[in-house]
Amino acid sequence: MLSPPFSQANSLRPPGQAALVPLLVRHDSGLLNPMKDAAQTLEVELSTPRLDKMAKWLWLAGLPRPARPLHRQLQLQRSIHLTESVDEHLIWHESSIFIKPVPEYLLNFEFWTSRICGDVALYKCACGLLFSYAWLVGHKSDFRIAQNTGIIPDDISWGQWTDFMRDFIARVQPRLTHHISNRYTYGELRLSRLNTLYRFTTPISARKLVIGFMSTSNRRKIFFKQHFGWFLAAFAYISVILSAMQVGLGTDALQNSAQFQNVSYGVSLSAIYVVIISIAFIVIVWFGLFWFHLLSTLGLTKSVNYKHFVV
Repeated sequence: MLSPPFSQANSLRPPGQAALVPLLVRHDSGLLNPMKDAAQTLEVELSTPRLDKMAKWLWLAGLPRPARPLHRQLQLQRSIHLTESVDEHLIWHESSIFIKPVPEYLLNFEFWTSRICGDVALYKCACGLLFSYAWLVGHKSDFRIAQNTGIIPDDISWGQWTDFMRDFIARVQPRLTHHISNRYTYGELRLSRLNTLYRFTTPISARKLVIGFMSTSNRRKIFFKQHFGWFLAAFAYISVILSAMQVGLGTDALQNSAQFQNVSYGVSLSAIYVVIISIAFIVIVWFGLFWFHLLSTLGLTKSVNYKHFVV
């Protein structure tokens, strides 16, 4: 039997667990009641199964080093967005980073004893998640940012936080690899690369190909902008090349050059083929997305189970 990674004296939440867990937890297309489905709720709240499946490829999405503290995130001009999905914790996209607020039950000594310490895998996930807040909140400035953004409860003082974290780190640090899950070998992970890895390193499905690891928008306009914006740049380069060739053909030196004539002929035909194929591909993808969302909606409507809404 494992023991909590901090002493009871440094517990930041008093005995009593009902007020510490969420009211409801979303799982797939249904809802979990933490008071009835305690074990499954903790599994959803703390484990990172999707990232675990890509563990050997995560070096492509992030570096094996601690996440940068919150004040540094602001210096990088990143906006902090809260997420309750632990799989999305410390994932960044463009000028945003997603951070899960500290689960208050992880600050309660009795909760660890009764719910977490009996499960080794869950214990490592919980320790890893808690350790990530030591990365994020190392200075008092980080602590103020964390409380202002809702990452840390506002009734905890800086002194209480430092006592708690020093105790936690002292107990976990000596055997770090045995106390935290592999996901927390890495700090921040890049969403664009995670989407690619998730699509092609796990069993491929239509849903994974369309949505990826985490969708930032359900609008097709945004989807095409993110994935096909480079087409516009390619078309611009092709236009410049064709314009330059047209100018060249208007000069006496190149107009009489058989080699330049052949190159211009080949490039012109290639440009036409590329444009036609690209437009056809975009149209096919658009219709594919349309039918994917339509069939997904119809399938979900037919299989709706109102028991999912009863908790």
